[in-house]
Amino acid sequence: MRFKHLRKKVQAVGDKRAALLALEIRNLAVRYAPVDTGRLRQSIGLKQIGPGHWRVGTNVAYALYVEFGTRFTAPAAFFRKALRDALGGT
Repeated sequence: MRFKHLRKKVQAVGDKRAALLALEIRNLAVRYAPVDTGRLRQSIGLKQIGPGHWRVGTNVAYALYVEFGTRFTAPAAFFRKALRDALGGT
């Protein structure tokens, strides 16, 4: 019985840390996203898809072209920069 309670506590801490990390990634992506009209920045959001599982993304169709670039434009890589910085990478 005691271990079951401990497991729930550990899971709750993990869920909270996952939520904080997702929020940090979202905030960094908003900060790093290039701005023309502001639509891309405003569309970046996060959604909980399960316990400890979050999705950070956008529903703007052209976000993929901004992130990875095209043959005419350089990639902005704003999501990749946000992930790298939030996870402490270089």
